Amino acid sequence: MPNTALLNEIKGRQLPVIIAGAGVVGKILLDICKNNGIKIKCFCDSSVKTAQSKFFCDLEVVYAPDLKKKYKDAVILISVAAIKDVVDLLADLGFSNWYAGGLFLKNFDTSQNSPDASLDYAKFAVENCILCHDGYLHPDKLFLRSIDVIITERCSLKCKDCSNLMQYYENPKNCDTDALLKSLDIFCEIVDEVMDFRILGGDAFMNKEWHIIVGRLVNEPKAKRVIMYTNGTIIPNEKHIPLLKNRKISVAITDYGVLSKKLIGLKQMLERNKIAHYVLKVDEWLDCAAITPHNRGAGGNKKIFKLCCAKNMATLSDGKLFRCPYAANTFRLSAVPDNKSDYVDLFEEPIGAAASIRKAKNKIRDYLLRKEYLEVCDFCNGRPLSGAEVRPAVQIDKPLKYRKYISN
Repeated sequence: MPNTALLNEIKGRQLPVIIAGAGVVGKILLDICKNNGIKIKCFCDSSVKTAQSKFFCDLEVVYAPDLKKKYKDAVILISVAAIKDVVDLLADLGFSNWYAGGLFLKNFDTSQNSPDASLDYAKFAVENCILCHDGYLHPDKLFLRSIDVIITERCSLKCKDCSNLMQYYENPKNCDTDALLKSLDIFCEIVDEVMDFRILGGDAFMNKEWHIIVGRLVNEPKAKRVIMYTNGTIIPNEKHIPLLKNRKISVAITDYGVLSKKLIGLKQMLERNKIAHYVLKVDEWLDCAAITPHNRGAGGNKKIFKLCCAKNMATLSDGKLFRCPYAANTFRLSAVPDNKSDYVDLFEEPIGAAASIRKAKNKIRDYLLRKEYLEVCDFCNGRPLSGAEVRPAVQIDKPLKYRKYISN
């Protein structure tokens, strides 16, 4: 049963009720509300493309920044996993009456039982929403929705507009496994829980020691899931099948059409061995892969940061924790000055005693939740959901040129 007390509380507010997030979780929340006598006025969404579709589940979709033009006040049910971004936006718009949708989904069945182990995305999204909302509502804990773990700079493709900047690496290499494991040990000692450890590069399978890193994480109690990211060009060695069958692991495959030349074989292998997986067909990318200083100043960079859809994509790279993959990779490339405030160096954190762990936790929490911008933001074109789009996976013959700063 859903949270009856909260549903009755919403009924008693006598305000329009709006669902933030016109997606699969939003649809489930809509059904719960209908079944409990709550009328939903509309959906709102921060994606221009979603809002332009006008309707979702036969209800109007309002572009979130325009919500105040239509409603002086409202109750907002948040169905988006990235709840902090939504709460911050609602506060800017003047809406303070919001509820975490995850509270209404606690009894939703999120068990995965597909015979071929392909993920039921609705259940996956609901579980993500529940855990992320729980983490946000308990600020005494250091909970991360996800962290990208860079294990290699190598990729089997060379995409001109890769947002992880693989197109700039002249001599891509794998990350040092021992140093990476040490950084994971420190990180996991500090945090309370991570929903998704996202293993990537480049293409995660390009690093032949990927199984050592993933093996460490599947045995980590603080890791809920481990997701391997690949582009459908590599089929992993069959000796690693037992590891991939671990209940914590799923394989996320991006389908780039003819470029994903081993996609069919990879899917067959995963299905045959009942390895959890899903395939993403991408039609466009945001145009956010340039490295150019803009000299915007603090005010301009705050605006860029505020609108960025990647600012909460925490990334672990060479023992340093970054807010986003752009910051991590520009640092790896020596494409930006070394601004110590742009990252947290885990190897400099004195871990051991409870007091030192608490201090490190507070430092990371401040970095992840209270930064208004990064210095590296000045080199980025910005990554708003409403940004310009480009055709994905356009290939180039040689690495792109960029200015290098003094080596880190």
